[in-house]
Amino acid sequence: MEPSLLNNQIVFASSILFIFSKPKIGDIVVFKYKNKTYIKRATKINSYKYFLEGDNNKDSLDSRKVGWIKRKDIIGKVIYRISK
Repeated sequence: MEPSLLNNQIVFASSILFIFSKPKIGDIVVFKYKNKTYIKRATKINSYKYFLEGDNNKDSLDSRKVGWIKRKDIIGKVIYRISK
C-alpha cells in the first residue's frame, strides 16, 4: 500500500464499522486471502464482491491478480495508522 501505508507500519482496523455499513469505494480495508492478511483500497463494488487494489501498482498482490474479494473475507476498515 505504499505510499499511503509503509511496510511494517502499525495500523488499527475496526470490524465494528462494517456491522452498520458496507465497505465503500476508497476505504482501506483488511482482508484474508489464502490464510494471509492484506491491506488494500476498495476501488469497485459489485453486490457482495469487492475489487481491492494496492496503491503500489507495480508490486501489489490485489484484485488485478486474484480477482474479486468476497465481503465475508473483509475483516475491517483501517481507521488509524501510526506514522514512523
